[in-house]
Amino acid sequence: MRHAAEALCAAHDPSCDWVSTFSSLEQRSIARVLAARGYIVEPEPWGKIIGHVIVVNEDVFAEQNLLQFFNIFHYRSRPNRVREELTIQAGEVWDQKRVEESARRLHDPLYSSVVALLPITTGDPGRVDLLVVTRDLWSLRLNTQYTFQQGALTNLAASISENNLLGTRDVVAFGFSMDQGAIAFGPTFLDKDLLGQHINLQVSASEIITREADKVLDPATGQLVTDTFDSAGLLDAGIFHSEGQAASISLSRPLWSLATQWGGGISASYTNHIVRSFTGNNAENDPFELFTDPNSGLPYEFRYRTWAVTPSALHQWGTDYKQAVTLGYTVSDQTPSLLPSFSMFDPTAVKQFVADVFPRTELISSPFVTYSIYQPRYRVLRNVQTYDLAEDLQVGPSASATVAQGLAALGGDFTFTRPTVSGSWTFPILHDGFISPSAGASMRFQGNTPNHTSSIDNSADIALHIASPNFPHFRIVAYGELDFEWNNTQNQFYAIGSDSGLRGYNVNEFRSPTGTNARRAIGQVELRTTPLPIWVFRAGAVAFYEVGGASSTLSNLALYNDVGFGVRALVPQLNRDVFRLDVAFPLQATTDTSAFAPRIIAGFASYF
Repeated sequence: MRHAAEALCAAHDPSCDWVSTFSSLEQRSIARVLAARGYIVEPEPWGKIIGHVIVVNEDVFAEQNLLQFFNIFHYRSRPNRVREELTIQAGEVWDQKRVEESARRLHDPLYSSVVALLPITTGDPGRVDLLVVTRDLWSLRLNTQYTFQQGALTNLAASISENNLLGTRDVVAFGFSMDQGAIAFGPTFLDKDLLGQHINLQVSASEIITREADKVLDPATGQLVTDTFDSAGLLDAGIFHSEGQAASISLSRPLWSLATQWGGGISASYTNHIVRSFTGNNAENDPFELFTDPNSGLPYEFRYRTWAVTPSALHQWGTDYKQAVTLGYTVSDQTPSLLPSFSMFDPTAVKQFVADVFPRTELISSPFVTYSIYQPRYRVLRNVQTYDLAEDLQVGPSASATVAQGLAALGGDFTFTRPTVSGSWTFPILHDGFISPSAGASMRFQGNTPNHTSSIDNSADIALHIASPNFPHFRIVAYGELDFEWNNTQNQFYAIGSDSGLRGYNVNEFRSPTGTNARRAIGQVELRTTPLPIWVFRAGAVAFYEVGGASSTLSNLALYNDVGFGVRALVPQLNRDVFRLDVAFPLQATTDTSAFAPRIIAGFASYF
């Protein structure tokens, strides 16, 4: 019914039913507002002048139930703040494309669960009012995202935040993030409309402390043991052992609407942290083992300091195709260094570790220019990344090309040229499906390369994302990707396993060897049921198949497979990310994984 209504409205048919173009969640909000205010929807707004823009922001818990009590703790978005996000205003002719663009501006996952813009009759045949119905996400909250895999909580992100400070849509938060090795915490401030001028200000800082002493494989016993060379941390010793800091600030004026011609800004960042690589590929099924560099026999961890400053300016033009040119300048530095504990190891092994693991120490001074083009056509989808909430999809072609010129004359360590290109084309399928192939590549040309080749640190990828139309009870979604690296001098590698793909296997169970070349393949297919509304919840189920692997060449790439099933759930008033709980079954045995042995993995957000 929704798709038929959309077709009638798109054709400017007088029988257009605007309310039916929205989801069931949005329709209930619209019905409450229309009933409370006595508004009548105008079926033919085209060509009429907008008399007033009426903003109605519903309570988070608008339904008649006990949860309405909690509305007293939420400060709703101010109508003027919502109105500032619109790209069409009172006094202008109703333009459906600009109305839809305004809706896309309001589809911000931080703030809104419901966004509905529709025309209202005024009694004047030449005029129409624009009704904007929104419904905030709960803003005073403990935001959490986590991954539970191999029987352990490996990743956790949480923040105590007010995502809508006094109704201004400013975000003030104190964040906390944890991976297998470290915990970072600190404040964040975000204002996406500074001084009411669509200027984006974001500031964050964090202290990084050790989570717990790492585990390493004892070659003599074949068992995991605590790495006594490293400091204990918060979870195993109750101590705050500082191991680094991170901070960033950015001030920018983005191209906030299709009509915006100029933008720009400046950003700066700094990190000083310990890089670790883990593997769950051990007999104890423990995801906290540090990966051991096979050539040196030393655990994969080192200190990494980086900083970068990037000012830029951009200009956009075009109608049928939007084009933009960005001019910018980047100054950045990266410096890896050994941890103090490495002084205990054999110098020959340490030298080999540095050669195998360290990225290059380098100061880059690089002006750059970027050209981008895309077709400003959009579709609204539902039930792809989330449940029942609007998702905006750009359809048609898009592409970008960047040329960065590193210059020793401007203080950089090397003179080089790095071209980067990417492109995609999204083809709609029937009413709300799509197929989207994409590809990208980046190369670095310089003289006197470490491996005496014409280019270094090259990468490329090709991907395909498919979503079938939403059938009455299910949808099929698929994703495939091939990644390539060659002539790599930064000791980068690909890994896959558990939350990074192949849910039936251990954390990073499969990885490409450290070297100049790397390849990775991943394919995933999910059969997803249509979400079922249960009280304030949306719930559904999935069945999936996955295939993937990593190696140094495609000819040596061994592919592994798994199948499984899972459940999905969402409370749209609280979050846009679905909760997922999956049970996966590996189809091939490995040294540390038995075929068909079930593995449970849980977290937030769809995989693809």
